Amino acid sequence: MPGKVKRTPNGKVRTDALEQLEGSFDTQQLLNAVDHLDRLRELVTTPGFRDDLLRLHGMAHTIINGAAMRAPAGGEAIWELAGSLSMELEEIVEDLTETVDLLNRLAELAPDAEEGSI
Repeated sequence: MPGKVKRTPNGKVRTDALEQLEGSFDTQQLLNAVDHLDRLRELVTTPGFRDDLLRLHGMAHTIINGAAMRAPAGGEAIWELAGSLSMELEEIVEDLTETVDLLNRLAELAPDAEEGSI
């Protein structure tokens, strides 16, 4: 037997999924997701992160492939730079994973095609 569907101002939704969200969903999380997106945009649009990735490539190319150094060696070790960039990306990935999970919870409101409405 198909589940019940409720008409809302924003389309039909599964009643059981809506009831579950009403008791556990904090809509503030959607605003937090916007903040996460802003942070990602800042990371990928500022030259610093891109420049650091290119610098890391140069370091790796030198020590792994034996290429000539393109820039003078700095005080930072390759593993320090790699670790720092990795931590930045891991934080972004965690934020994006939370956002995906949040969106999936809302997507569960979709009624099945054969379900009726009340």
